[in-house]
Amino acid sequence: MQPLHHLTQMENRCISLAMFFLVAFLSEVSLSISQQQCGGASEGVRAGYWLPSASHYSPLSSINTSLYSHLYYSSLSIDETRSAVALPSGEESSILSDFSNSVKSSGNFAIKTFLSIGTNEYKEDVSNAAFSRMAGDRNLRKVFINSSIELARANGFDGLDLSWRFPATQMDMENLGDLLAEWRAAIMEESGKTSSDPLLLTATVYFSNHLFDMPDSNLNYPIDDMSNNLDWVNILTFGMHKNSNITIADAPLYDKDSHFSASYGVTSWLDAGLPPCKLVMGIPLFGKSWFLRNKDKNGLGAPTAAAGTKQRKSNQTGVIAYAEIEEYLKSQSVSVTHDNQSVADYFYSGDLWVSFDSALVVQDKIEFVVKSQLLGYFLWTISFDDSNCTLSKQASLSWNQYHDTSYEQGGFGIMQAGAVMQDLHASTGSPRSWYSKTLSYLLSTILVSVVL
Repeated sequence: MQPLHHLTQMENRCISLAMFFLVAFLSEVSLSISQQQCGGASEGVRAGYWLPSASHYSPLSSINTSLYSHLYYSSLSIDETRSAVALPSGEESSILSDFSNSVKSSGNFAIKTFLSIGTNEYKEDVSNAAFSRMAGDRNLRKVFINSSIELARANGFDGLDLSWRFPATQMDMENLGDLLAEWRAAIMEESGKTSSDPLLLTATVYFSNHLFDMPDSNLNYPIDDMSNNLDWVNILTFGMHKNSNITIADAPLYDKDSHFSASYGVTSWLDAGLPPCKLVMGIPLFGKSWFLRNKDKNGLGAPTAAAGTKQRKSNQTGVIAYAEIEEYLKSQSVSVTHDNQSVADYFYSGDLWVSFDSALVVQDKIEFVVKSQLLGYFLWTISFDDSNCTLSKQASLSWNQYHDTSYEQGGFGIMQAGAVMQDLHASTGSPRSWYSKTLSYLLSTILVSVVL
């Protein structure tokens, strides 16, 4: 091939024109691939998790459904003997059967409901072992999948969510991939047989694609199986530190000294290959509390003596609902600090120290979600908000503000004008991986051609 400076003016123009059309073609392929992968929710996700245990202080009738696009019933667990979804008993059984109908009859007819099935927090080891056993056996996977679909349909849910916290070995991760593929196939088969819309399928997972503090130091989620079979992924970008003997921001947006931040979690999932339009970031409506060893040492990193007092709403030591935080903030003895570096708030009162997300922090996080072109956000849990739904309203208001601006400016992915919903559930391989390799090869070819 001749060097470009030896070509005629007409030949140079032809090459430039060909390169222009090739770049345009690749841009169109990029949009098509992103559209195919972004089949979850055309207007984005403004989700909330609701716990049936909160029904005595946060009944279904009190939920302001206008603030959410999707609501999760969280959650049922797995029957450790049969590997089917464990059915609730007593009062919770009636709450489960009423959930979808109650939520959808409150004025927001477009809202979608999910049945979340996850680890039983009161017996984590036993529950996680049951998930591991089920995921590793094809017959047990079928039992679990069929029971979940039957339960979702019987109670009027629009989708299912897996909240296994967390797979502990690489074999667990491989089996998780098989479970998701078979679950999606069963959902599509059931949809075809009943002529009904397919159930949505999501997973609630660790904040990072790579799991830290595990016996297996090389533990990563099965990205291709998740991309191909889930409508989206909810990442738990809070509660990232298992234990701490110093005061910390429990859900910082940034942390320059460690991996434990929401921004790191989002980046890790995107770098691993999950499309941004399939990623939903979590925001906590609770704080983490400690008792200080020394009341005079009350900043971030101060030594602690113990977890904070058990509160009524959370029923856990060291966890305090935003509604309860507000009560503390009314006192003149409380000192509140906003940390700009981490984008986190904390307060102390006497020897009590609490890290939490204020309305300002929620606003900043929603702006980050939109600028990162993610599908949306979820709030955990909506029953922890105050009676005015302060944080839920702030999240929804900020989403509408930033999302609409991004849409008007032609944001990428699910927020781009003209994005369409397409079914990719039957595809094989990773479209993103295929596209990346193809684009890399073609661009390399162009560069070589220009240089020669």
